[in-house]
Amino acid sequence: MESTTLKTKTGFKVLRRIGIGIFLVMFTLVSIVIAAGLMPQKKPTTPAGYKQTQSTYVKMKDGTRIAVRISLPHDLQKNEKVPVILESTRYDTGFQPSFIGNALCNLGILEDDMPPIIKKLLETKHAYILVQARGSGISFGKREIELSNEEIEDYGQIIDWIVQQPWSNGKVGAYGISYMSNSAELTASLKHPALKAAALLYGDFNPISSTTLPGGLFSSKFLKRFRDANAETDANTFKHFLVNGAMPVDEDKDGKLLKEAVAGHKNYDIYESMKKVTYYDDVLSGKYTPNDLAPFNFKKQIQDSGIPLYVRVGWQDAGTVNGAIERYLTYSNGQTLVIGPWNHAGRQLYDPFLESRLTRMEVEKAQADEVIAFLDKYLKADTQNGKASDKDIRYYTYGEGKWKTAKNWPVAGFDNKVFYFNAGGKLKDSKPADATGMDMYKVDFTTSTGVNSRWQTNMGAGPILYPDRAEEDKKLLTYTSEAMESDVEITGVPIVTLNLSSTATDGAFFTYLEDVAPDGKVTYITEGQLRALHRKTTEEDLGHAVVGPKHSFLRKDGQLLKPGENTEMKIGMNATSVLIKKGHKIRIAIAGHDEANFDRIPQNENPILEVQRNSILSSYVELPMQVRK
Repeated sequence: MESTTLKTKTGFKVLRRIGIGIFLVMFTLVSIVIAAGLMPQKKPTTPAGYKQTQSTYVKMKDGTRIAVRISLPHDLQKNEKVPVILESTRYDTGFQPSFIGNALCNLGILEDDMPPIIKKLLETKHAYILVQARGSGISFGKREIELSNEEIEDYGQIIDWIVQQPWSNGKVGAYGISYMSNSAELTASLKHPALKAAALLYGDFNPISSTTLPGGLFSSKFLKRFRDANAETDANTFKHFLVNGAMPVDEDKDGKLLKEAVAGHKNYDIYESMKKVTYYDDVLSGKYTPNDLAPFNFKKQIQDSGIPLYVRVGWQDAGTVNGAIERYLTYSNGQTLVIGPWNHAGRQLYDPFLESRLTRMEVEKAQADEVIAFLDKYLKADTQNGKASDKDIRYYTYGEGKWKTAKNWPVAGFDNKVFYFNAGGKLKDSKPADATGMDMYKVDFTTSTGVNSRWQTNMGAGPILYPDRAEEDKKLLTYTSEAMESDVEITGVPIVTLNLSSTATDGAFFTYLEDVAPDGKVTYITEGQLRALHRKTTEEDLGHAVVGPKHSFLRKDGQLLKPGENTEMKIGMNATSVLIKKGHKIRIAIAGHDEANFDRIPQNENPILEVQRNSILSSYVELPMQVRK
């Protein structure tokens, strides 16, 4: 009995010591976390004596204070001067860490999320300036529209400020992805002598026609997400357990300036404004129309600047690729246009026929190296004056995995091959023989290209992924060729001509180019869309080059359908380059809706279409093709 009691007492002592040990360990860990959470993050100083990262307000001529964040090379030496890369954004420029976020950063558990290109810029002796657009984030002012004239003028004054800094060599390069690409392009229109080059990545030559209202069809789901995300930035309400809203500038120790800036953000609602827009010349906000947001309105100024442009886009990044080609054809500036197999921002390499083994980091690093090499030709070389006239296009071909070069568009060596819609869903290189052939199609409003399509990657650089389209095509009107007798390459803008009538006065028309493999798998390649209201083509000068059929989308050219009356509709697809292999078939699919990506037209009708495919009224596709020997 005594032995049992002794053992029990000894056991309790051991357990108590273990418990005390665990408590002390937990207490120590909690103390470390608390200390790390309370301790401010260190800001390294360069050998030149400057803090490597800084932020401040720069006052514009009208008194508006614009926030800038400055990153300097960590090894910047005393009296050393370096070129400056300018990026201007209406999105967030940096977050204030929460207590937990600060602790994790100080403990080395969370690393900075600086993009690879910015890290590379600093490593290669560039200063990097990130500007917060007026009326957004931590900057003062209000926004009447995105990319307003006042906003762009601010960037010229920021360049004035940059060249006065002791670490600036007086040469500036504009850089940006997406919105920031557009701001960089418009900054070139200011013709500032210190601006020597611009790198425009995944930007839109016309933001409305490329992303928001392509073919006159409203992508309200995309725009609502865009509006909501920006509203959080402008109201400084984005918070979670790792971040506590926007990071104030250095002099704003108590956050009063940030609160004052946010209180003044009386901004328009782009989503509600666009819901009222049908034509590109409708009023969008204040004095601005949708067309006013396009950089081509400043064609003369940008050309006069002579600034060389590096333009990078993905084949399936919304409708950006056609705009990039139109920019290439519109401006006389020296241009390098690179069209590759990327999603928005170039974070994913996507070829529907070939699997990539590159990681996201590897893809982004390669992109960074190429962009910096371009900029340095004009920012570091003494022999360059910041102007160039050479132009070239480099493009990737799907299914082949090869890069090619061209000087002109359309690319030389490709002939338009016409394939006609025929009976039995056949796509043939000869017109139908009969004079009355037609197909009826009741629009299926459940059809979709999915939530990982080209139309959603623009928001947050999400992935592109098109599943096998075989089942979805059963909902569509399709026309399929015979198997190819040899490999063929399609490079250019496919154009579909439809002769049809509808039971409705308006409608959405989608055309898809697809590859049908011998095993029946259907692969999405590209698409075009057009609202029937905008089907009229024009020969007038729209202020920029146009690839494919020329539709103005202006109110004067709007024309409703007459139910039951035939009309001709020409729909240009988004440009592509793809290898259709021997034994594969080409398919054109016709739809009247894309449920995941566009608003329904008409909203309350279920149209029935009659598509003519006969010797008198033919429907067909023109494909820029090259037959491989």
